Amino acid sequence: MRDLAASRENWRRAGFSIATDEFDGDGIRIARLAAGAVEIDLCSARSAKSESPLARHLRDATGNDSGSGIIGWVWGVRGVLISEEREPGSAKSIESIQLPGLEQPSVKAEMLTSGLPGVVTAAVPINLDIESRRQSLARLCGTNLNTVDYLEHIVVMTPVLSDAITANEAVGVPCKRIREVGNGARQAFFKLEQTVLEIVGPATRGRPGCWGLALMCSDIAQAVATSRANGLQATEPKVAIQGGQIARIVDPLDGVAIAFMQPGPRRDD
Repeated sequence: MRDLAASRENWRRAGFSIATDEFDGDGIRIARLAAGAVEIDLCSARSAKSESPLARHLRDATGNDSGSGIIGWVWGVRGVLISEEREPGSAKSIESIQLPGLEQPSVKAEMLTSGLPGVVTAAVPINLDIESRRQSLARLCGTNLNTVDYLEHIVVMTPVLSDAITANEAVGVPCKRIREVGNGARQAFFKLEQTVLEIVGPATRGRPGCWGLALMCSDIAQAVATSRANGLQATEPKVAIQGGQIARIVDPLDGVAIAFMQPGPRRDD
C-alpha cells in the first residue's frame, strides 16, 4: 500500500491488533498482524530505488487503481532452501527477499514460481510448530478484538488454472479437489494446516491475483460489532454455504475482500 500508517488504521478498525514495532529492510517497511499462526504483513515501499523482488511487485501493486491489495505469500518449509542445496557457483541464481522473523530479527525468503501472474511466492525455513507460531505472534501483535483465530480461506483468480496447480504441486502443496463452477471456470482447492487455498480459473473479471480472505472467529457477532463501532460497514452474519456463519466487511480493506466466519455444523456440497 502507498500509506502504511493509513493501512494500519484500516486493519485496526476491523479489530486486528498490530505489532508496535515495524520492520525496515530492502527498501520496504512492514507492519505485522496475525490470524492465529499466520502472519499478515502490511507492506509499503520506503525507497523507489530498491531492486528487491518484493519492492518491484509492491510498486506494481501500488500503481493499480486501488493502490493496494494482496501481492503474495511466503510458505514456511522444513529443512534447507533450494539455494543451499545447490553446488557453489551454480549458474542460475535464486532471488531472495528479507522479511521479519519470529526466531530472529530477520529471515531470508527464497522466491519461487507460483504459476499465478502477479502473485509473489516465496519460502522460508521454519522450525516452530503451529502452536509455537501462534503464541509467538500473539506476544508480538497482541489479541485481536474481532476474535479472529486463524485464516480459514484465501481466494485467488488466475488466467490458467493448470499452471497454478503444477507450480503448487512442484513445491509439495498437492491439489485436493477440483470443482466445476460453470461457464468454463473451475476451482482448485489446496490445504495448508488450517487454511484452504482456493484458486479459480480462468479469471473472467478483474485482474488476476489474490482476491480475498475469510477469517475464522470465535465470536462473529463481536467481529461485526467491532467493525461497525470503528466506522466500517459490515453485513449481518448469515448461514455459510459450508456451514457455520459468515459476514463480510462491505468495502474492501486495502483492496482486499474480507469475510468473518464462525464454526458450525458442516453442510454437504
